[in-house]
Amino acid sequence: MSRFNSFVVLALWALAASPALAESPAVRPNIIFIMADDLGNADLGYRGSDIRTPHIDRLAKEGVLLESFYGEPVCTPARAALMTGRYPMRYGLQTLVIFPSHTYGLPVDERTLPQALKEAGYDTYIVGKWHLGHADKKYWPQNRGFEHFYGNLVGEVDYFSKDRGGVIDWQRDGRFLKEPGYFTDLIGDEAVKLIEQQNPAKPFFLYFASLAPHAPYQAPEADKEKYKSIADPNRQTYAAMIDALDVQIGRIVAALDKKKLRENTIILFASDNGGPTKRALRDRRALGRGADSSGGRTVDEREATPVQCAIPWRQGGAS
Repeated sequence: MSRFNSFVVLALWALAASPALAESPAVRPNIIFIMADDLGNADLGYRGSDIRTPHIDRLAKEGVLLESFYGEPVCTPARAALMTGRYPMRYGLQTLVIFPSHTYGLPVDERTLPQALKEAGYDTYIVGKWHLGHADKKYWPQNRGFEHFYGNLVGEVDYFSKDRGGVIDWQRDGRFLKEPGYFTDLIGDEAVKLIEQQNPAKPFFLYFASLAPHAPYQAPEADKEKYKSIADPNRQTYAAMIDALDVQIGRIVAALDKKKLRENTIILFASDNGGPTKRALRDRRALGRGADSSGGRTVDEREATPVQCAIPWRQGGAS
């Protein structure tokens, strides 16, 4: 966890640990952390990309941009750092990701961000990808501080069938589901529903953990059609996946506005790590684009990876 990523994580932890949160409900902002997965550092509209992301661009325009924001090189360490506020090497998750065959997870003696926020009176929700342990229920998000979980436990799954190796990895609060629909659309639906049902008198923490645009590269045909001008079919699909994520982010913000919760909601948007520029395809063509030669990441990379981070908060003066 780099010093720049540490700033955001520690700020969240400081907020969670503040006695004022428990003592004065008026000062408790809602928190939505939107994490993209393997998003190239230059693959957003406001970064000059040909991929259209108007809703993310708006968050960037209205908020604070952290232009020197660095993350972990792969999925599990990045998520572990966010959940604990500590370097992954402190508890053995600093190397590669947790694969389906692995039986370990985020150690249960690590206190997590949702646990701290729950103690401060927050409702805590996660929709999307967990990737911090699946082999034992003690590692599952609903046993690590989240009151509600809708999504998958392992790393990547098929975006449409939600299976990996023929095994369904899609659940709602411990009940596995065989459910039609596109991954990104489904977690967007769930996030909107949670906001619509939220008691305005109680603060909430929503961790929107997108799988997109992580492999496998899959998108609805209608979304791919928007990028038919891109000759490379793989890059076309990658663009469509980011576009679909942007649409769901727009729906989340609209739901906040409709519920009149936007003014007191901190929205953080970031990627877990950079785009997989050196291993995206077997022929080694790049999908994710970095702002420079270090804008992506590989499995072997051990240094910090530049990623995007935008933090809009109207009441807090960030916009």
